[in-house]
Amino acid sequence: MTRVQLPDAEWQFIEPYLPVGEYGPYPERLRQQFEGVIWHFKSGSQWRETPREFGAWSTVHNRFRQWRDAGAFEALLEGAISEAAKRGEVDLSLAKGGGPPEQDGQAPEREERRRIRRRRRIRLKAPPLGGARDGQTSKAHVAGERKCRPLVFVMTKGQAADSPQFITVLEKVRVRGTIGRPRTRPDAVAGDKAYSSRGNRAYLSKRRIKAVIPEKVDQSANRRKKGSLGGRPVGHDAELHKDRNTVERLINKLRAWRGRATRYDKSPTSYLAGLHLRGAMTWIKDLTRAAA
Repeated sequence: MTRVQLPDAEWQFIEPYLPVGEYGPYPERLRQQFEGVIWHFKSGSQWRETPREFGAWSTVHNRFRQWRDAGAFEALLEGAISEAAKRGEVDLSLAKGGGPPEQDGQAPEREERRRIRRRRRIRLKAPPLGGARDGQTSKAHVAGERKCRPLVFVMTKGQAADSPQFITVLEKVRVRGTIGRPRTRPDAVAGDKAYSSRGNRAYLSKRRIKAVIPEKVDQSANRRKKGSLGGRPVGHDAELHKDRNTVERLINKLRAWRGRATRYDKSPTSYLAGLHLRGAMTWIKDLTRAAA
C-alpha cells in the first residue's frame, strides 16, 4: 500500500473531468491509474518504477499522456478554482476581480467548444524550450492568491526573463463564479523589484489595479534627476507588501512533489501538466477539508 490513495470525496470531484471514450466499456481501475500518476509526480521516480497497486506502468503512462493531450489537468484546475469561487473560499485580496459581475449570454455548449479549441491551439504550439549551458530548458511562471494557491501557470523558454511575462500571466487569470463572466481584474498585485518597469506599472494603472511593487534604486534616482519632468513618486503599500512571500510559499508547496522540484520530464507539456495536477490537488484538498 502507498500513501497516495484518494479519499472518496476527492475522487468524486476528479472523476467527471477525466475524458472517457464515447463507445466501449468503462475503463477499469481508472481511479488507481490516476493515483499512479500522482505517485509518479510526488516521488519523482521513473514510470517503470510505478508500484503494481496502480496497474501496469505502461498503462498508467498512457493514461497520463491521454489526459495531458486532452487538457484534463488544466480543466481540473479551472474547475477546482471555479468551485472554490462559488463557495466564496477564494481570497483574492491581492489578486481579486473587482466590479459587479455581468451576465454571460453564451450557451454552455458553445463555451465548452471554445475551451476545446483553445486547448488544442496550445498543444499545437512548439514546445517552449530555450538554450542554456546545460542544454534545453524551460521556465514556469505562476500567479497565486493570498492563501498560497495557484491561479494560472505559464511556460516559457528557460532564458526568458520574469518581468516581460508579468502582463502575460495576469491576462490569463480567470476566476469563474456562479454567474456572470470570469473575474479577471484583481484589486492589487504584489511583486518584487524585478517587476518595477514602466510598462508593467502603466498596464496596472490602465486596468485600475493597485501596484504593490517597490521601486528600484536606479529608477528612483533617475526620476529625481529629471526634477518635475520625472513624474510623481511611486506609491507603495509597505504593509500589503509584507504578504509578497505568499508566492514563495506557493512555490514551496509545488516543490513538495519531488517530480515538480527536479523536472525529470522530457517535454515542457508533461511538466506543465504535472504543475496543473499539483495545483488542482491543492485546491481540491482545501475544498474537501472545508466541506467535511
